[in-house]
Amino acid sequence: MKLRRFSPEKLKSKGFSLIELLVIVVIVSFMILAMLSLYVAGQRYFMTGSARADILRDNRHVLNYISRDIKGAIQVLPGWDSYTTSSSCLVLQVPSLDSNRLIIDIDNEFDHIVYSLNSESPNRIERIIDGKDGISSREDRTRVMATRVSSFQLSSGGVDLSSVSDFNQVSSIDITLITTQNLLGRTFQETLKTSVKMRNKFE
Repeated sequence: MKLRRFSPEKLKSKGFSLIELLVIVVIVSFMILAMLSLYVAGQRYFMTGSARADILRDNRHVLNYISRDIKGAIQVLPGWDSYTTSSSCLVLQVPSLDSNRLIIDIDNEFDHIVYSLNSESPNRIERIIDGKDGISSREDRTRVMATRVSSFQLSSGGVDLSSVSDFNQVSSIDITLITTQNLLGRTFQETLKTSVKMRNKFE
């Protein structure tokens, strides 16, 4: 019977060499970086979409208010109090309302609603209500409708409101609203346009 010679080298466990460990660490590091890059890109995309959605929501909110007031207005006035109708300011004559929000006298009792860029903060659009004292249920107040406004343009039939000579002929208003927001080192700008007819204005 032949005996096999015992070899201590066969008992040595085979492990990773230093080079192999370094290669594994590098590969794992690349995988982690790739996953982090995907996560950051996803977060940036989400924030970008959220910023654009906020801007569009603000724009639509303002345009809805302006459109509603234009539709219910008697006419556009060249001016009221310290406000003058121009390419960035709109003065509307609207019917006074009673406590039930019903029109009192569409021919004789009027309130005024003004949309204007704030002179001290030109990136803000304000809605100013001036109700007829003792008659209208509308309360005098000023409300900021939108911030981050970079442009607020008003025209009628392609003519800038500041160039209109006879406001009695104005029966519709074209509105262009541009808002801007800075986020994550980028500037996002959204533009909305609409044209609104005055229901109480008959051509």
